[in-house]
Amino acid sequence: MKKLDFRPAKSKEEFRSNYKLHDLAERAGKNLLVQWGIEFKEFGEDKRYEKLWEKGEDKPDVIIKYENNFALLDWKGKHSKAFIVNERAAKAYLNWQKKLDVPVIIGFLLFDDEGKLIDRRFAFLETHKFVPSEHEQWDKNKTVEFGEELPRFTKENLIKYLVGDERRSH
Repeated sequence: MKKLDFRPAKSKEEFRSNYKLHDLAERAGKNLLVQWGIEFKEFGEDKRYEKLWEKGEDKPDVIIKYENNFALLDWKGKHSKAFIVNERAAKAYLNWQKKLDVPVIIGFLLFDDEGKLIDRRFAFLETHKFVPSEHEQWDKNKTVEFGEELPRFTKENLIKYLVGDERRSH
């Protein structure tokens, strides 16, 4: 058997530690959706514990439904207001949006160092444009960033975008 000679940019521990913020964001985000009466079910699969995980077709975390309006939603936990997303994921989300003809939302939940939720924003990929980041990230990933001020992730704002009022005005 041939030995692979490469050093991954992230160790297994670093890779999995990235999920700590994601898990905080997912828990807080789902809690908000329940409070707001917005239905959701799992869409993407958690592959962090698979033995071999290849980069592939990223999927948003959940599909949400409000009345007869659907969207895919992906949770991003952050410590700063740098609203960046892995470029590969952003492209995959656009493909899902086109393939399923439903909008994709990225929910950014910001936490302080103690894990307290301090801000909530979201990007609607139909409306909020992103550009490639100038710098490669520490883990060698290429990213994209949302330059404009993103709306607060509130029930009122989410529903405005979901039912189309805000989408038509941009």
